[in-house]
Amino acid sequence: MLELIAVFVAGGTGACFRLLLGRWVDLLCAPHLPNAGILAANLLGSLAIGFGSALLPDGVWRVALLTGLLGGFTTYSAFALLTVNIAGAGRWGLLAIQLGVHLIGGVLCVLAGVALARLVRGA
Repeated sequence: MLELIAVFVAGGTGACFRLLLGRWVDLLCAPHLPNAGILAANLLGSLAIGFGSALLPDGVWRVALLTGLLGGFTTYSAFALLTVNIAGAGRWGLLAIQLGVHLIGGVLCVLAGVALARLVRGA
């Protein structure tokens, strides 16, 4: 139960950090690089999850920080860590599948969600 509460609190905190960082970076970069806030959150989150995964021992703090805080900040960091772990294990076929399904599948799901929303809105 402690782990769930820790992830819950850390996840909300991470989401708030993402919002604040995204707005600040977008304000600074909007004329030159639209959506730079998303990029900043994804890259910073990836750096942080790599750092944390190499330093934090198993336990509540690791789960709270990696899954909660960074999961709330950006799920891209978890995807990037998974990719590094699969590559590090030399599982190249699984890596190709993983990348393809996440990248292509994610884009297709966004398109499907937009189409579904248009159907619902039109109904």
